[in-house]
Amino acid sequence: MIDVAIHPLGDHVDTIPSIAEWFYQEWREIYGKETLASVRQRIETWVPQDRIPTALVAVAGNQVIGTVALKNSELHFPYSPWLAGLFVIPKLRQQGIGALLVGAAERKAASLGIGRLYLYTPSSQAFYEKLGWSVWEHSQLPSGPLSVMSKRLLSPVEDQTAR
Repeated sequence: MIDVAIHPLGDHVDTIPSIAEWFYQEWREIYGKETLASVRQRIETWVPQDRIPTALVAVAGNQVIGTVALKNSELHFPYSPWLAGLFVIPKLRQQGIGALLVGAAERKAASLGIGRLYLYTPSSQAFYEKLGWSVWEHSQLPSGPLSVMSKRLLSPVEDQTAR
C-alpha cells in the first residue's frame, strides 16, 4: 500500500470542488435531482472538526485520494449519526485506503462521544462486515435495494483498556 495519512477536511478545503465532483459522478443515481453545486455546498459544511457533520480525507504525497464523513442524518432514515461519503479514487481502490478511512472516522466519532454509527450501502455490505459492521435493516430506494448497517463504537477509554 502507498503511504497514506488521514487529515481533517479543513486542512484541504481547496479540494472540496474535486470531492464534490467525485461524489456527484459516483452517486448521481442516489442524488436524484440534486445539483453539483448543492453537493459542494453540503460538503463545505463538513469542515469543522469539533462536531458532526465533519469529514476526513486520505492524502498521499500532496494529493487527496479519498474521503469519509460523519453526518447527523441520511436520506429518510430515523437513525443517527451516519458514516457516509466513503470514497477512494478508482485507481487506488482495493489497497486498504477505504478501511483506513473507516477506522479513522470511527475513532473520530468515538472521540465526539458517539456510541453507535450507521451507514447504508447498496453494494459493499461484505466490505463493511469485514470491518465489524452488522446489517441493521434492508431498505429500498428508487435506485435499488440497500443495506443499512450499524457498529457499536468503543469509547476512547474502552479502546485503551481493550489493548
